[in-house]
Amino acid sequence: MSQKKDEAIVNIIADYEKLANLVLRQLDTVEKLIASGKLRLDDSVHEDFVKNEEKINKLEVKLSEEVINSIALYQPVASQIRKLMSCYRITISLERIGDLALSIVKLMRRIESEEVYTSLSGFISKMMNLSVDMSRRSMLSFLNQDMELAKWTIKSEIIVDEFNHKMLKKVAERVNLLAEDKNILISFINIKEMAASIERIADHAANIAEASFYSFEGKDIRHKRN
Repeated sequence: MSQKKDEAIVNIIADYEKLANLVLRQLDTVEKLIASGKLRLDDSVHEDFVKNEEKINKLEVKLSEEVINSIALYQPVASQIRKLMSCYRITISLERIGDLALSIVKLMRRIESEEVYTSLSGFISKMMNLSVDMSRRSMLSFLNQDMELAKWTIKSEIIVDEFNHKMLKKVAERVNLLAEDKNILISFINIKEMAASIERIADHAANIAEASFYSFEGKDIRHKRN
């Protein structure tokens, strides 16, 4: 029983690593797209992006089932239960980050004014860079049991929020243009939604860091970030 339990946990961590790498690949693709200033993915890249999203969804289901089965079948001790439940929480956040990455790509395709996008792309790029970095560090914090990475991720969330607020302020300064041109209005709306999706990626990165902290420190710090 003990050997099977250990094997089950090893397999779960291996699948977690696969899922984390897939999500990071998606984030890296979006980060590069935003940095390039292009509003469209190349067809081959887009096809790979969609395939990875399908793999993420399947892995999320598989991991969730593995965690539940391990707890039900092998009677893990308290520290193992914390690790498994943390992995379950993280898996949900990883799948949602994957969804948000796809949403950002779709929103970029709907932007009709390149001029408007260019004027705000600096904020978007900085937000995305930090959110990707947060995501990567939070995933590693669980894999490497590194609580300093987890703490850094949680503290960095407020910086992404500040970038978003500054961008919204800049949009408000150009509010007169919104009433004059339908394409500009549509572009602003989609860019605003892009920023909101990036902000949510940062939220999920912080959630992953919190789950890592709970797994290895035994303390639930949700709702205590400030």
